[in-house]
Amino acid sequence: MKTWQFEALDSLFFRGAKPFNSGEGGFLDSQFPPTAQTMAGVIRAAIAESKGVNWAKFRNGEQPSIADLIGADSDDAGKLRFCGSYVCRDGERLYSMPLHLLYSSKENTWCKLAPSKAELKTDMGDKRLPEVVDKLEGAKPLENAWLDGVELEKVLLGEFPSKYYKEEDLFVAEARTGIGRDNAKRKVNEGMLYFTRHIRLKEGVSLAMDVEGADDVSPAKMLRLGGEGRMANVSVDKAEDSRLCGNDETSDTAMIILLTHGDFGGNSEPELEGIEIISACVGKAVREGGWDYKNRKPKPLKSLVPAGSVYFVKEKEKGAIARLGAPIGNRTNFGYGEIAVGTWEDKS
Repeated sequence: MKTWQFEALDSLFFRGAKPFNSGEGGFLDSQFPPTAQTMAGVIRAAIAESKGVNWAKFRNGEQPSIADLIGADSDDAGKLRFCGSYVCRDGERLYSMPLHLLYSSKENTWCKLAPSKAELKTDMGDKRLPEVVDKLEGAKPLENAWLDGVELEKVLLGEFPSKYYKEEDLFVAEARTGIGRDNAKRKVNEGMLYFTRHIRLKEGVSLAMDVEGADDVSPAKMLRLGGEGRMANVSVDKAEDSRLCGNDETSDTAMIILLTHGDFGGNSEPELEGIEIISACVGKAVREGGWDYKNRKPKPLKSLVPAGSVYFVKEKEKGAIARLGAPIGNRTNFGYGEIAVGTWEDKS
């Protein structure tokens, strides 16, 4: 497995699923970090280019060897498997802040959510809602915050982090204004003014994704990344072991933290063999669109469970907790549903 590292040479723009048609707002924010589909698409295209792809022939099924390698359509990873994508700072991976952690700026300390003792009947069965342990004034989840591997392992062991990274530590937002042009008439199109927000990564901040199945590929040193085709330097190196450990495999309970967005078919919870989900702290759904390059049309929108979401689980079958570790949900070969398993003791 190899790690593809992307260092932006300019501002970046990753479009989300929000409509951007005339009369529908005129402002579009950049999605950060980009979804696995976006990063995998860049890498698959680069691999195909290194193999001498002719895109017209490829779409007509005339280059089967390349199609077998990268996948014949946008939802087929072929012989490839991806892990990520991840934000990196000085080469170290960062992970979205787990949503069961609450921080009080007034008290300058942490508290956390854990399953309540009482069950509540819901349309998803009997559930125990999360409740605050040792409540603090002004405590709330931290949005757009990240932990490095050392700090996340503390959280997996039931401790609180000692430091974290905020949005402003990683990038600067840049407002952009654009207008539609009629090049043939050499004038602008009336009513086609629009606004976007780009992001400019700070020095030492990059994006990374692990790729398996293309160890012999040497991509171009620079690739287009994100909307408007902004350039990024690319390096490919042997992937390091970045597994996170914090769970007692002999326990019949555990805490599962999503490291990347999860695709659970539009549901807020995954189906886990031999495991019951007791409670969960789930963030706002991430809406993902995309382009179906085989049929040349937009893909149906999907709702993803965001990275940082937390599930408190209990065994229904002996040994089920010990088997956790592999990605969960759909499209795991694209990098969705990466997890870390931590300690949670059921005190009900």
